[in-house]
Amino acid sequence: MLIGFALIVGFYGLGELTQNVLGVPVPGSILGMLYLFGFLVWRRQVADSLHRSSKVLINNLALLLIPSSVGVITCAALLERQGVAIVLTLSISIVFSLLLTAWLLARLSRSQGTDQ
Repeated sequence: MLIGFALIVGFYGLGELTQNVLGVPVPGSILGMLYLFGFLVWRRQVADSLHRSSKVLINNLALLLIPSSVGVITCAALLERQGVAIVLTLSISIVFSLLLTAWLLARLSRSQGTDQ
């Protein structure tokens, strides 16, 4: 499981490095996730240690959201001025993400013949 965590942190670091060196206007964490996705597509399988590590992170996802929740609370003045725009933007992005995820899942499951 430690190897899985090292792999996740390694791809995160690679994304951060890419963002800092090239000045790409995309967060390093997103770039790292794209690198990890590309790596998994190239390998065509997920290593057991990576699967177990990601499962631990997903099961404790609420703990990872606590710092951002506290950050939102400390920005009450900003929320008063921009609250509606923030909520609207978040709502649209969540709906878009859900639709894109569902579409990708349907398309990938059809291409692999694993319709359920």
